[in-house]
Amino acid sequence: MSQIYGAVEFRVGGEWYDVVNVSSLLLQHYDLNACLFGVDNYANFVPLFAERGVPGDCGVNLSERVAEYVRGDSSPSWVGYGELLRVNWDELALTRDRRVSEFVVCGDGRERLAGKWLNKSGYDWVCQVLETEQEVVVGDRVFRRPVLRRSDAIVGTEFGLLMKLMGCLAERFGDDGVRLVVWFG
Repeated sequence: MSQIYGAVEFRVGGEWYDVVNVSSLLLQHYDLNACLFGVDNYANFVPLFAERGVPGDCGVNLSERVAEYVRGDSSPSWVGYGELLRVNWDELALTRDRRVSEFVVCGDGRERLAGKWLNKSGYDWVCQVLETEQEVVVGDRVFRRPVLRRSDAIVGTEFGLLMKLMGCLAERFGDDGVRLVVWFG
């Protein structure tokens, strides 16, 4: 799994300044990385902002971090706050998730996600059944390979908080004066 690195920047008078380190907020989220930037794309999303590179006009602090950490396989990219506001979060991925989603059925009938996996020892048969079936139920476990929505990619993440922080900056510096610059490692 790739860890996301980078920062939120805002622009004042043509100069960019970084204010929020995103790695501590966004951590490691396959689906969010895939949905926005095409990294770890097991969910088969059409990535919205993949491989844009690092903006040439990054602020001094961020430029130093980029020079130190970004390598050829880091998938650097960026996205403006205004672009994030226009994302269609109801859009579906192209096909079913390559991973198996495993749920536990609780006593009240609700399902709780236990995990997602590509290969799990002793569960090869589940992967085979899910090639043709929508789900497999075994006792209190349900296995699926769903087609995800973009909104599924932000569940359980701090993306909402990041958007609020960017929104506060945009109130002062405008939607086009706030951006997220990222790379992966």
